[in-house]
Amino acid sequence: LFLIGSLTVYSEESWVSRSGYYKITYQSEISPININTIHNWTLTVTDPNGNPVNTAKILIEGGMPLHNHGLPTIPIATKNLGNGKYLIEGFRFHMRGKWELSININANDRRDTAIIHLNL
Repeated sequence: LFLIGSLTVYSEESWVSRSGYYKITYQSEISPININTIHNWTLTVTDPNGNPVNTAKILIEGGMPLHNHGLPTIPIATKNLGNGKYLIEGFRFHMRGKWELSININANDRRDTAIIHLNL
């Protein structure tokens, strides 16, 4: 997120999983992400070459490491939208600060984890 005067510009970031099997991006249905608002994300999973991963099982965990607590909700992958996109329902961040999300992906007999750091 970059602030230029009163204009807000969002950059699309991507994260590579620890072993390099997957690359992920997300798009939140609300932007910017507000505190105490339940919302959904579209998570895109590709292989390192950018090919969609269409058979992923996704588990999301997270919290605020500096406060030693987890997420107040349990976000769940509820729908495979095709082309490597998955609907993740139930995100809520209940306080400002640094959050860490672990996106655990299991597809094609390969398990890997991507970490997203958010500063809300």
